[in-house]
Amino acid sequence: FRSTTETKFRLASVTKQFTAMAVLQLVAQGKIKLDGKISDYLPDYRKDIGEKVTIHQLLNHTSGIPSYTGLPGFFQDVSRNPFKVDDFVKKYASNDLEFEPGSKFSYNNSGYFLLGAIIEKVSGKPYEQVLKENIFEPLGMKNTGYDHFDTLIQKRATGYQKAGGDDRYINAPYLDMSIPYAAGSLYSTVEDLYLWDQALYGDSLLSAELKELMFKPNMENYAYGWTIRKASFDNMIPMISHNGGING
Repeated sequence: FRSTTETKFRLASVTKQFTAMAVLQLVAQGKIKLDGKISDYLPDYRKDIGEKVTIHQLLNHTSGIPSYTGLPGFFQDVSRNPFKVDDFVKKYASNDLEFEPGSKFSYNNSGYFLLGAIIEKVSGKPYEQVLKENIFEPLGMKNTGYDHFDTLIQKRATGYQKAGGDDRYINAPYLDMSIPYAAGSLYSTVEDLYLWDQALYGDSLLSAELKELMFKPNMENYAYGWTIRKASFDNMIPMISHNGGING
């Protein structure tokens, strides 16, 4: 098997920039406010946290809500199991605050899972349908989508990992993709990501004003689904990026 520009790879946390775009599009429509609270959109969420944490804080990882991927034993005990969005929110994205919202930065998959749940509640549509209708289809990203394990997806890459300390490889462990969800569930290709990149230079998906907010660095240089840093070449220029890691 040889990788080509049409090979579909899991994006892992590169998914977060698409989630952020979907949220900001709903902000543009007046359906979400950046200073709105979780409880404004998820009324069943625990009130003591839901009435304190804003959408802004979820987007920039300053909410204080613990990240489910950091819970002890999570990958060993939970990651193979399918979950409905509401059930997962209650069980794994509702733990006690680690710090006062807005006071610190802590990279947080729970925050982006909650943003996916909010997108669904506000739009009345599944997360993946919102992205398909509002981002992928308008940009012609035909080889991008939600990486459901049971769906037959042509030219999908299979992940591997090293076995122990030697040079032997094994198939990466199974991960139910309902778990990364809006924090890391998408797949794409190099060519589709080029279409995405090009769209971000214009205003076809989002106004210039909201796009400026999307790329505005907050604590630890994190914006909304993007890291913003200065890179030194001949002079210091902004570097906008995001990495991701997932099974395989």
